[in-house]
Amino acid sequence: MTIATISKWFFGVSSLLVAFATARVLFAPIALVMPDMAHYLPLIPWAVFAHIVFASIALALAPFQFWSGLRARRPWLHRSLGYGYVLSVMIAAFGSLALLPEFLGSSWAATGFFLLALAWIACTALAVKAARAKDFAAHRVWMLRSAALTFGAVTLRLQLPLLFAAGYSLPGAYDLLAWDSWVPNLIVIELWLNAKRRTSRRAL
Repeated sequence: MTIATISKWFFGVSSLLVAFATARVLFAPIALVMPDMAHYLPLIPWAVFAHIVFASIALALAPFQFWSGLRARRPWLHRSLGYGYVLSVMIAAFGSLALLPEFLGSSWAATGFFLLALAWIACTALAVKAARAKDFAAHRVWMLRSAALTFGAVTLRLQLPLLFAAGYSLPGAYDLLAWDSWVPNLIVIELWLNAKRRTSRRAL
């Protein structure tokens, strides 16, 4: 099994596991399952659910956007899931922006999450623009970037227990997670894209 195959499986399985685990907020009190989000509820409840629920939907749909067999055999389903992904990203991202004025972390952490939301919106919108222009190569590149940002939900959750074990409080952890939950993801994607471009040029 190649590294690329392992990476795809890790991306798909971990995305689905985190998405379904997060969906427990629909069946249990947020104060119990996501205590760090509870203080937002009396203030802007719509933004809490917009961010949590639709970010989970985007995370669950992201792996299917790169399933080449589905794209080839069921293009209508690929497009439908793509529309669902884009809509979910936009709702979740604007929900997160609405939460930021009530954010309890530092301004440094708030800036990181703010830029994440803007980048998430921009990459997803540019993916849609490329698809509508039938520039499918650019569409795939922007979707990869968008998915890397969506995957920040997974990388954040992988790091959070480690930071708690290292003695960080939640606000202190946010100072790191607001940036390293998504910036490394984008760096990895850009390195992979550059490697693919170099390989293509050598093949000419």
